[in-house]
Amino acid sequence: MPVKRLLSMCCISFFFLLSCGLEVFYYIDYIPQSDMDTTVRATIRLPSPSSDNGYSNYFEKFIIFYRIYISDILETADIASTVTNDVFNKLINASLNSDFANLYSNTDKTTTDVPTANLENTFYTRKYFLLTLEGANIDSILGTGSLGGRLEIYFPPIQGVKPTLILNGNSYVLQRAKDGQGYDFDPQPDRYFLNHEDLCNTAYAADNRINPDVATNTKPGVEFRYTYVSMYIAAAGKSLEPLPRTIYSQPTFIGIFKLADKNF
Repeated sequence: MPVKRLLSMCCISFFFLLSCGLEVFYYIDYIPQSDMDTTVRATIRLPSPSSDNGYSNYFEKFIIFYRIYISDILETADIASTVTNDVFNKLINASLNSDFANLYSNTDKTTTDVPTANLENTFYTRKYFLLTLEGANIDSILGTGSLGGRLEIYFPPIQGVKPTLILNGNSYVLQRAKDGQGYDFDPQPDRYFLNHEDLCNTAYAADNRINPDVATNTKPGVEFRYTYVSMYIAAAGKSLEPLPRTIYSQPTFIGIFKLADKNF
């Protein structure tokens, strides 16, 4: 039988199965847990493509969600190792504790029954937005060429030094989202991940036109002086139907980083 005819028959059979209501199961494996170094650096070994993890068939890019939290607490310890401690997280920001608890079921690797079809909406509901890069397309940087690579998220504890994403030794400056889920905001003081009085301003954080990616803090009678950012990573790809749909891996918690001061 000619090769072209055989391929045509295979395609017809595949689409026939779909039309009969037999849903094809698409799966992309989750990203392994990062190695967290206090509140400064996380190192992630990105999966390599193989036939049984979905990365050789459906994968398009890695995506990173973030949210910033206003706090009156100075913490330099490894927050990731104590992130399940409710009291500890409430000291930083009560919203951090609430968000982590609500997202935990999505990141729990002890279960295989984790719905991911609406993953981006799940994070947008908690006001987690997609990370971007200065002068570079993050979708390209974290595309198929990143598979099997070493990814680092680095927040230098030095005033004025901008945090970076480092992939296989190449460094890119992190930036906050431009928009997301109907939000088109003008972040203050700017789009860099550096602590500033405008970033600590609870009025700005409560305004969806300014800083919707920042969680307010409702502690009375305290000075909000510090900011932290929590991040998650997931893989995204496309299914093989005639009208492809986006498919996601289970998200993985990266860690919590402290933002260095811009200026005060």
